[in-house]
Amino acid sequence: MAFNVTLKQSGRQFQVESDETVLAAALRQNVHLPYGCKNGACGSCKGQIV
Repeated sequence: MAFNVTLKQSGRQFQVESDETVLAAALRQNVHLPYGCKNGACGSCKGQIV
């Protein structure tokens, strides 16, 4: 099952599969999000669900 994500500031949309992270899906689809470590430890990619 896939989920649709819409970035609030840009309106850009992309799909996230149930077995991947939002960051991994964004990178796979050339959606540029801020990140530092790719595993959630640094908090650079932290987002909010609204």
